[in-house]
Amino acid sequence: MFKKARSPFLFFLAALMSINLSAQYPDARRTGEEVLYEALLGAKGLFIVVESNGCTQKESFKIETTKKINPDGTTSYVLTVLRKMPDECKRLPEQIVLYFDLEKDLGLKGKFTYSLSNKIFPAAISDSLSSIVEKYFTLEKAKISKAEKAELATGTVKTETTFLPALKGELEHKAALIRSELKNAMLIAIGSEIDRYRQRGDLKKAEELSRQLEKFRSLPETEIPLPSEENEAEATPFLSPGPILPPKVRTAEVIVKEPLQIGSILEVKGMTRSGPFYHLAGSRGDILQKLQPGKIYKVDLCLIYKREYFGFIPNYYVYLAGLKDD
Repeated sequence: MFKKARSPFLFFLAALMSINLSAQYPDARRTGEEVLYEALLGAKGLFIVVESNGCTQKESFKIETTKKINPDGTTSYVLTVLRKMPDECKRLPEQIVLYFDLEKDLGLKGKFTYSLSNKIFPAAISDSLSSIVEKYFTLEKAKISKAEKAELATGTVKTETTFLPALKGELEHKAALIRSELKNAMLIAIGSEIDRYRQRGDLKKAEELSRQLEKFRSLPETEIPLPSEENEAEATPFLSPGPILPPKVRTAEVIVKEPLQIGSILEVKGMTRSGPFYHLAGSRGDILQKLQPGKIYKVDLCLIYKREYFGFIPNYYVYLAGLKDD
């Protein structure tokens, strides 16, 4: 009798503990106060590192400001980052960096102090804010000029004027790099299709694709959507030929028999005469140089363009996004 009476209570307690524990970890699908991976607060604004499933962006958040007038008459603000839109996309979870300007984004002007109330989950992150800060701090000290050394001796130099733009520039570069590479891969894919139809004598189709090429060439990189993870149970053969936006991520095992280059057809495990066929249109960073002949690599491929092909045989241009074991 005692055990039966206690059982519902234990179930409720376990559920409650589960809810409390989940609130201690970053979760892009949960709204409300965000658990951050990192935060960097400065004089002009703040950087935060949050979790994304592929669709998280700056507009996914709002920052609540609580104003306080201190006993000495000074003003303080407590900032709280709140996620207002859950990220229900299916890409593998990743960390992204967002920047909020104190005046432009939050409307904070004049003299004040501020702090952040969000919890920080101290997970190990490659290319973290801390590592970038350390790198630029060291570099700025090493690159100091003779004139700046003289200014340092008199106490007039402000190293922050060169430090902040360098840091902000690298963070923005990291955020834009994938979109830039994806756009370039898309242009290569469409250009390859134009050549294919011209060789077949289908000038009408080639002209149609030329207009599509110009459209993507003029598209700002900021409007190129980031990839979303594909559900393996999801049927992609029924996609219409043409650009796949956002690109879909698919895991595959690539068998490297000779050095790969843009235009190579990737040989993957399970490939038959009926496909799937993957034409390499782009890759992230220096990944291609890491793929050595005679080895098999588990990779993430982004399907960016479906080729018009016989029947329902899967035939795509792809962007090589990453190595699973890298």
